[in-house]
Amino acid sequence: MRRARGRGRTLPPGHRRDLADGRRSALARGRRRAALAGALLAGAALAPPLGAGATPALRAPRATTGVALHAGETTVGLQGAVNPHGQETTCWFQFGATTAYGGQTPTAAVGAGTVAVKVDQALTGLLPGTTYHYRLVATSAGGTVDGQDHTFTTRRIPLKFVLPKAAKTGTFGSSFTLSGTLSGTGGAGRQVVLQSSAFPYLGGFADVGAPVSTNAEGGFSLRVPSLAQSVELRVRTVEPAPTYSPAVTVRVAVAVTLRARASAQGDLLSGTVTPAAVGAPVVFQWMRAGRPPVKLASTVVRRGGGHTARFVATVSVRHGGWYRALVKVDGGRFVPGASRPVLLRATPRVRGTHRRHR
Repeated sequence: MRRARGRGRTLPPGHRRDLADGRRSALARGRRRAALAGALLAGAALAPPLGAGATPALRAPRATTGVALHAGETTVGLQGAVNPHGQETTCWFQFGATTAYGGQTPTAAVGAGTVAVKVDQALTGLLPGTTYHYRLVATSAGGTVDGQDHTFTTRRIPLKFVLPKAAKTGTFGSSFTLSGTLSGTGGAGRQVVLQSSAFPYLGGFADVGAPVSTNAEGGFSLRVPSLAQSVELRVRTVEPAPTYSPAVTVRVAVAVTLRARASAQGDLLSGTVTPAAVGAPVVFQWMRAGRPPVKLASTVVRRGGGHTARFVATVSVRHGGWYRALVKVDGGRFVPGASRPVLLRATPRVRGTHRRHR
Protein backbone atom coordinates (compact mmCIF):
# COMPACT_ATOMS: atom_id res chain seq x y z
CA MET A 1 0.00 0.00 0.00
CA ARG A 2 1.35 3.48 -0.96
CA ARG A 3 0.71 6.46 1.29
CA ALA A 4 -0.68 9.70 -0.13
CA ARG A 5 1.86 12.40 0.18
CA GLY A 6 1.37 14.58 3.17
CA ARG A 7 -1.78 12.74 4.14
CA GLY A 8 -0.39 9.97 6.31
CA ARG A 9 -2.75 7.43 4.72
CA THR A 10 -2.76 5.09 1.72
CA LEU A 11 -5.40 5.53 -1.07
CA PRO A 12 -6.88 2.63 -2.89
CA PRO A 13 -5.77 2.21 -6.59
CA GLY A 14 -9.20 3.28 -7.98
CA HIS A 15 -9.18 6.51 -6.01
CA ARG A 16 -5.74 7.36 -7.29
CA ARG A 17 -6.92 7.11 -10.90
CA ASP A 18 -9.94 9.40 -10.25
CA LEU A 19 -7.71 12.03 -8.68
CA ALA A 20 -5.38 12.04 -11.70
CA ASP A 21 -8.30 12.38 -14.14
CA GLY A 22 -9.69 15.40 -12.20
CA ARG A 23 -6.36 17.18 -12.36
CA ARG A 24 -6.13 16.74 -16.09
CA SER A 25 -9.71 18.13 -16.59
CA ALA A 26 -8.93 21.23 -14.49
CA LEU A 27 -5.81 21.90 -16.57
CA ALA A 28 -7.81 21.59 -19.82
CA ARG A 29 -10.47 24.00 -18.55
CA GLY A 30 -7.77 26.52 -17.57
CA ARG A 31 -6.22 26.33 -21.03
CA ARG A 32 -9.61 26.93 -22.72
CA ARG A 33 -10.32 30.01 -20.52
CA ALA A 34 -6.90 31.46 -21.29
CA ALA A 35 -7.41 30.96 -25.04
CA LEU A 36 -10.87 32.65 -24.87
CA ALA A 37 -9.49 35.61 -22.95
CA GLY A 38 -6.68 36.02 -25.46
CA ALA A 39 -9.13 35.94 -28.34
CA LEU A 40 -11.29 38.61 -26.70
CA LEU A 41 -8.31 40.84 -26.10
CA ALA A 42 -7.13 40.43 -29.66
CA GLY A 43 -10.58 41.23 -31.02
CA ALA A 44 -10.85 44.37 -28.90
CA ALA A 45 -7.49 45.56 -30.15
CA LEU A 46 -8.50 45.06 -33.78
CA ALA A 47 -12.05 46.55 -33.47
CA PRO A 48 -12.58 50.18 -34.67
CA PRO A 49 -13.24 52.93 -32.06
CA LEU A 50 -16.79 53.04 -30.68
CA GLY A 51 -19.04 55.12 -32.93
CA ALA A 52 -16.52 55.62 -35.73
CA GLY A 53 -18.25 55.92 -39.12
CA ALA A 54 -21.77 56.21 -37.50
CA THR A 55 -24.02 59.33 -37.40
CA PRO A 56 -24.67 60.46 -33.81
CA ALA A 57 -28.29 61.20 -32.73
CA LEU A 58 -29.33 64.91 -33.25
CA ARG A 59 -30.62 66.83 -30.24
CA ALA A 60 -33.69 69.03 -30.57
CA PRO A 61 -33.34 72.66 -29.47
CA ARG A 62 -34.68 73.90 -26.16
CA ALA A 63 -37.18 76.83 -26.13
CA THR A 64 -37.92 78.77 -22.96
CA THR A 65 -40.75 81.31 -23.05
CA GLY A 66 -39.95 84.47 -21.09
CA VAL A 67 -42.13 87.13 -19.51
CA ALA A 68 -43.87 89.86 -21.54
CA LEU A 69 -42.50 93.36 -21.09
CA HIS A 70 -44.04 96.84 -21.29
CA ALA A 71 -47.59 95.81 -22.21
CA GLY A 72 -49.31 98.93 -23.54
CA GLU A 73 -52.74 99.54 -25.00
CA THR A 74 -51.83 98.00 -28.39
CA THR A 75 -48.20 96.87 -28.04
CA VAL A 76 -46.04 94.47 -26.00
CA GLY A 77 -42.50 93.05 -25.99
CA LEU A 78 -42.03 89.26 -25.90
CA GLN A 79 -38.80 87.58 -24.83
CA GLY A 80 -37.38 84.09 -24.33
CA ALA A 81 -34.27 81.94 -24.80
CA VAL A 82 -33.28 79.15 -27.22
CA ASN A 83 -30.45 76.60 -26.85
CA PRO A 84 -29.72 75.25 -30.36
CA HIS A 85 -27.82 72.19 -29.00
CA GLY A 86 -25.31 72.39 -31.85
CA GLN A 87 -27.79 72.59 -34.75
CA GLU A 88 -28.71 75.57 -36.93
CA THR A 89 -31.92 76.78 -35.32
CA THR A 90 -34.67 79.31 -36.00
CA CYS A 91 -37.45 80.44 -33.69
CA TRP A 92 -40.62 82.53 -33.50
CA PHE A 93 -43.41 83.47 -31.10
CA GLN A 94 -46.99 82.31 -31.45
CA PHE A 95 -49.75 84.47 -29.94
CA GLY A 96 -53.52 84.78 -29.87
CA ALA A 97 -56.60 85.13 -27.70
CA THR A 98 -56.57 81.38 -26.87
CA THR A 99 -54.05 78.54 -26.79
CA ALA A 100 -54.94 77.95 -30.44
CA TYR A 101 -52.86 81.12 -30.99
CA GLY A 102 -53.38 82.05 -34.65
CA GLY A 103 -50.74 84.78 -34.83
CA GLN A 104 -47.01 84.39 -35.40
CA THR A 105 -44.00 86.71 -35.42
CA PRO A 106 -41.35 86.55 -38.18
CA THR A 107 -38.77 83.78 -37.75
CA ALA A 108 -35.35 84.63 -36.29
CA ALA A 109 -32.10 82.65 -36.60
CA VAL A 110 -30.20 81.87 -33.39
CA GLY A 111 -27.24 79.93 -34.82
CA ALA A 112 -25.88 76.49 -33.94
CA GLY A 113 -24.32 77.05 -30.53
CA THR A 114 -24.61 74.98 -27.41
CA VAL A 115 -25.67 77.67 -24.96
CA ALA A 116 -28.98 79.55 -24.59
CA VAL A 117 -29.46 82.60 -26.83
CA LYS A 118 -31.83 85.38 -25.76
CA VAL A 119 -34.52 86.34 -28.28
CA ASP A 120 -37.16 89.08 -28.26
CA GLN A 121 -39.92 90.33 -30.54
CA ALA A 122 -42.27 93.34 -30.40
CA LEU A 123 -46.00 92.94 -31.11
CA THR A 124 -48.14 95.83 -32.38
CA GLY A 125 -51.74 96.29 -33.45
CA LEU A 126 -53.18 94.49 -30.43
CA LEU A 127 -56.61 95.13 -28.93
CA PRO A 128 -56.67 97.21 -25.73
CA GLY A 129 -57.81 95.53 -22.53
CA THR A 130 -57.38 92.03 -23.98
CA THR A 131 -55.65 88.92 -22.58
CA TYR A 132 -53.35 87.11 -25.03
CA HIS A 133 -51.62 83.71 -24.89
CA TYR A 134 -48.12 83.34 -26.31
CA ARG A 135 -45.19 80.87 -26.45
CA LEU A 136 -41.74 80.57 -28.04
CA VAL A 137 -41.22 77.88 -30.72
CA ALA A 138 -37.81 76.67 -31.97
CA THR A 139 -36.94 74.29 -34.80
CA SER A 140 -33.79 72.62 -36.21
CA ALA A 141 -32.74 69.37 -37.85
CA GLY A 142 -33.17 67.81 -34.42
CA GLY A 143 -36.88 68.64 -34.29
CA THR A 144 -39.38 71.36 -33.31
CA VAL A 145 -40.16 72.20 -29.70
CA ASP A 146 -42.73 74.48 -28.07
CA GLY A 147 -41.98 76.62 -25.05
CA GLN A 148 -44.36 77.05 -22.14
CA ASP A 149 -47.64 78.94 -22.67
CA HIS A 150 -47.72 82.35 -20.98
CA THR A 151 -50.24 85.22 -21.00
CA PHE A 152 -50.23 89.00 -20.93
CA THR A 153 -53.02 91.61 -20.87
CA THR A 154 -52.89 94.89 -22.77
CA ARG A 155 -53.82 98.08 -20.97
CA ARG A 156 -57.33 99.45 -21.24
CA ILE A 157 -57.89 102.82 -22.91
CA PRO A 158 -59.72 105.00 -20.36
CA LEU A 159 -63.27 105.96 -21.26
CA LYS A 160 -63.63 109.53 -22.50
CA PHE A 161 -66.55 111.52 -23.85
CA VAL A 162 -65.96 113.53 -27.00
CA LEU A 163 -68.55 116.25 -27.67
CA PRO A 164 -68.70 118.89 -30.45
CA LYS A 165 -66.98 122.12 -29.45
CA ALA A 166 -69.24 124.48 -31.40
CA ALA A 167 -71.44 126.87 -29.41
CA LYS A 168 -74.89 125.49 -28.66
CA THR A 169 -78.07 127.54 -28.99
CA GLY A 170 -81.72 126.63 -28.95
CA THR A 171 -85.11 128.29 -28.95
CA PHE A 172 -87.56 128.31 -26.06
CA GLY A 173 -89.92 125.34 -26.30
CA SER A 174 -87.94 123.55 -28.99
CA SER A 175 -86.18 120.23 -28.63
CA PHE A 176 -82.42 119.87 -28.52
CA THR A 177 -80.23 116.87 -29.32
CA LEU A 178 -76.74 116.40 -27.92
CA SER A 179 -74.61 113.95 -29.90
CA GLY A 180 -71.13 112.67 -29.19
CA THR A 181 -68.87 109.67 -28.82
CA LEU A 182 -67.69 107.59 -25.88
CA SER A 183 -64.15 106.53 -26.77
CA GLY A 184 -61.92 104.03 -24.98
CA THR A 185 -62.03 100.35 -24.11
CA GLY A 186 -65.64 99.22 -23.70
CA GLY A 187 -67.11 102.41 -25.17
CA ALA A 188 -69.35 100.45 -27.54
CA GLY A 189 -72.66 99.11 -26.25
CA ARG A 190 -72.42 101.01 -22.95
CA GLN A 191 -75.40 102.76 -21.40
CA VAL A 192 -75.24 106.54 -21.04
CA VAL A 193 -77.75 109.12 -19.79
CA LEU A 194 -78.15 112.88 -20.23
CA GLN A 195 -77.98 115.25 -17.25
CA SER A 196 -78.93 118.94 -17.00
CA SER A 197 -78.42 121.90 -14.68
CA ALA A 198 -80.60 124.97 -15.27
CA PHE A 199 -79.40 128.58 -15.15
CA PRO A 200 -77.74 129.89 -12.94
CA TYR A 201 -76.22 126.38 -12.81
CA LEU A 202 -76.09 126.19 -9.01
CA GLY A 203 -78.48 123.34 -8.36
CA GLY A 204 -76.33 120.45 -9.55
CA PHE A 205 -77.06 117.99 -12.34
CA ALA A 206 -80.08 115.70 -12.64
CA ASP A 207 -80.81 112.92 -15.14
CA VAL A 208 -82.98 113.80 -18.13
CA GLY A 209 -84.88 111.00 -19.84
CA ALA A 210 -84.01 107.33 -20.10
CA PRO A 211 -80.52 105.90 -20.73
CA VAL A 212 -79.49 104.85 -24.23
CA SER A 213 -76.79 102.45 -25.43
CA THR A 214 -73.86 103.63 -27.50
CA ASN A 215 -73.43 102.14 -30.95
CA ALA A 216 -70.55 99.99 -32.22
CA GLU A 217 -68.36 103.10 -32.55
CA GLY A 218 -69.36 104.49 -29.15
CA GLY A 219 -71.65 107.10 -30.69
CA PHE A 220 -74.85 108.37 -29.05
CA SER A 221 -77.56 111.02 -29.40
CA LEU A 222 -79.55 112.27 -26.38
CA ARG A 223 -82.60 114.51 -26.67
CA VAL A 224 -84.07 117.27 -24.51
CA PRO A 225 -87.78 117.36 -25.44
CA SER A 226 -88.36 121.06 -24.68
CA LEU A 227 -85.90 123.81 -23.73
CA ALA A 228 -87.31 125.96 -20.91
CA GLN A 229 -84.27 128.19 -20.25
CA SER A 230 -80.51 128.26 -20.70
CA VAL A 231 -79.05 125.04 -19.38
CA GLU A 232 -75.83 123.11 -18.91
CA LEU A 233 -75.84 119.54 -20.21
CA ARG A 234 -73.49 116.66 -19.65
CA VAL A 235 -73.49 112.88 -20.21
CA ARG A 236 -72.54 110.14 -17.78
CA THR A 237 -72.13 106.40 -18.00
CA VAL A 238 -74.69 104.30 -16.12
CA GLU A 239 -72.50 102.45 -13.61
CA PRO A 240 -71.45 102.65 -9.95
CA ALA A 241 -68.35 104.71 -10.80
CA PRO A 242 -69.54 106.84 -13.73
CA THR A 243 -67.47 108.61 -16.33
CA TYR A 244 -68.69 112.16 -17.00
CA SER A 245 -68.46 114.31 -20.09
CA PRO A 246 -67.50 117.99 -19.99
CA ALA A 247 -70.49 120.29 -19.44
CA VAL A 248 -71.99 121.94 -22.53
CA THR A 249 -73.89 125.22 -22.14
CA VAL A 250 -76.98 125.56 -24.31
CA ARG A 251 -78.14 129.17 -24.51
CA VAL A 252 -81.87 129.38 -25.03
CA ALA A 253 -83.29 132.26 -27.05
CA VAL A 254 -86.78 133.68 -26.63
CA ALA A 255 -89.18 132.45 -29.30
CA VAL A 256 -90.22 135.26 -31.67
CA THR A 257 -92.90 135.33 -34.37
CA LEU A 258 -93.42 138.02 -37.02
CA ARG A 259 -96.17 138.77 -39.50
CA ALA A 260 -96.85 141.75 -41.74
CA ARG A 261 -99.86 143.31 -43.49
CA ALA A 262 -100.40 146.44 -45.46
CA SER A 263 -102.10 149.46 -43.86
CA ALA A 264 -102.93 153.00 -44.86
CA GLN A 265 -99.88 154.27 -43.03
CA GLY A 266 -97.43 151.61 -44.30
CA ASP A 267 -96.63 148.01 -43.42
CA LEU A 268 -97.97 146.85 -40.06
CA LEU A 269 -95.48 144.50 -38.40
CA SER A 270 -96.63 142.52 -35.36
CA GLY A 271 -95.50 139.47 -33.47
CA THR A 272 -95.14 137.59 -30.21
CA VAL A 273 -92.39 136.84 -27.73
CA THR A 274 -92.36 133.69 -25.56
CA PRO A 275 -91.76 133.64 -22.68
CA ALA A 276 -93.04 137.16 -22.10
CA ALA A 277 -90.15 139.64 -22.08
CA VAL A 278 -92.17 142.81 -21.39
CA GLY A 279 -90.18 145.97 -22.07
CA ALA A 280 -87.52 144.26 -24.18
CA PRO A 281 -86.41 146.18 -27.29
CA VAL A 282 -87.56 144.89 -30.70
CA VAL A 283 -85.49 145.78 -33.77
CA PHE A 284 -86.77 145.18 -37.31
CA GLN A 285 -83.87 144.34 -39.59
CA TRP A 286 -83.37 144.13 -43.34
CA MET A 287 -81.42 140.94 -44.05
CA ARG A 288 -78.84 141.17 -46.83
CA ALA A 289 -76.92 138.15 -48.11
CA GLY A 290 -73.30 138.24 -47.01
CA ARG A 291 -73.67 141.66 -45.34
CA PRO A 292 -74.65 142.85 -41.84
CA PRO A 293 -78.37 143.43 -41.16
CA VAL A 294 -79.70 147.01 -41.52
CA LYS A 295 -82.05 148.47 -38.93
CA LEU A 296 -85.44 149.49 -40.31
CA ALA A 297 -87.35 150.48 -37.17
CA SER A 298 -87.79 149.52 -33.52
CA THR A 299 -90.38 149.18 -30.75
CA VAL A 300 -90.71 147.46 -27.37
CA VAL A 301 -92.44 144.31 -26.16
CA ARG A 302 -95.80 144.93 -24.49
CA ARG A 303 -97.98 142.75 -22.33
CA GLY A 304 -99.88 139.93 -23.92
CA GLY A 305 -101.72 136.91 -22.59
CA GLY A 306 -100.24 134.31 -20.26
CA HIS A 307 -96.57 133.58 -20.94
CA THR A 308 -96.58 135.40 -24.28
CA ALA A 309 -96.00 139.12 -24.88
CA ARG A 310 -96.69 141.10 -28.06
CA PHE A 311 -95.25 143.90 -30.15
CA VAL A 312 -96.51 145.96 -33.07
CA ALA A 313 -95.15 148.73 -35.29
CA THR A 314 -96.00 150.45 -38.55
CA VAL A 315 -93.06 150.93 -40.90
CA SER A 316 -92.38 152.33 -44.34
CA VAL A 317 -90.27 149.92 -46.39
CA ARG A 318 -87.93 151.64 -48.81
CA HIS A 319 -86.08 148.52 -49.93
CA GLY A 320 -87.88 145.32 -50.72
CA GLY A 321 -86.40 142.14 -49.31
CA TRP A 322 -86.35 139.85 -46.30
CA TYR A 323 -86.96 141.32 -42.85
CA ARG A 324 -86.91 139.90 -39.34
CA ALA A 325 -87.70 140.98 -35.78
CA LEU A 326 -84.88 140.72 -33.22
CA VAL A 327 -85.91 140.82 -29.56
CA LYS A 328 -83.04 141.83 -27.27
CA VAL A 329 -83.06 140.40 -23.76
CA ASP A 330 -80.34 140.42 -21.14
CA GLY A 331 -78.22 137.26 -21.21
CA GLY A 332 -79.10 134.94 -18.34
CA ARG A 333 -82.03 132.62 -18.41
CA PHE A 334 -82.56 133.63 -22.04
CA VAL A 335 -80.62 135.22 -24.86
CA PRO A 336 -81.87 137.42 -27.73
CA GLY A 337 -84.11 135.69 -30.22
CA ALA A 338 -85.10 136.46 -33.80
CA SER A 339 -88.11 135.61 -35.91
CA ARG A 340 -88.06 133.88 -39.23
CA PRO A 341 -87.64 136.42 -42.04
CA VAL A 342 -90.69 137.62 -43.99
CA LEU A 343 -90.59 139.04 -47.52
CA LEU A 344 -91.65 142.68 -47.89
CA ARG A 345 -91.87 144.88 -50.96
CA ALA A 346 -90.96 148.54 -50.97
CA THR A 347 -93.80 150.86 -50.04
CA PRO A 348 -95.06 152.72 -53.17
CA ARG A 349 -94.32 156.45 -53.13
CA VAL A 350 -97.71 157.33 -54.61
CA ARG A 351 -99.90 158.72 -51.87
CA GLY A 352 -102.72 156.47 -50.83
CA THR A 353 -101.29 153.20 -52.27
CA HIS A 354 -99.59 150.76 -50.00
CA ARG A 355 -98.68 147.34 -51.29
CA ARG A 356 -96.95 144.45 -49.58
CA HIS A 357 -96.14 140.84 -50.50
CA ARG A 358 -95.12 138.08 -48.18
